[in-house]
Amino acid sequence: MPPVYCGSKDGNSFRSWNFPDYYIRHRDYLGRIDKIVKEDKLGRNDGTFRIVPGLAGQCRSFESVNYPGHFLGHQSYRLKLARRPDDELFRKDATFCVRTGLASSQARSFESFNFPGHYIRHTNFELWIARADGTALFKKDPTYFIAPAVTTHGPSGPVD
Repeated sequence: MPPVYCGSKDGNSFRSWNFPDYYIRHRDYLGRIDKIVKEDKLGRNDGTFRIVPGLAGQCRSFESVNYPGHFLGHQSYRLKLARRPDDELFRKDATFCVRTGLASSQARSFESFNFPGHYIRHTNFELWIARADGTALFKKDPTYFIAPAVTTHGPSGPVD
């Protein structure tokens, strides 16, 4: 799949394809999707990231807006938020290639840089990287709409 990029330097939020009221966020330093409402200031902050040049020198990385210098990366396949150390493995684990959405070309999927074929997927609302298995459910779980930052714009509704 060719790389695709859409995003704002001021931050973006990532709305789940199959749970349209849920957004990628960090909570207690773990990646997950949660329902974020306008009144939830912490959730809105935790659910906003800057898409920056990939820490591994390619693709992109997700930097927390409310914890600058902290990035989403995988450890034992689980997505976690961690401060950027000067470590090659962390740089690779925190780098994802933005792809056309597996469930829709109007959305995006995020493929692990160092585990090709593995995508950021929600399972029981937790974020993991998982190998694509070709099922219809798998195509939906790792597909997200890149939305305006919920910190300033609030959550958006479903896209028809």
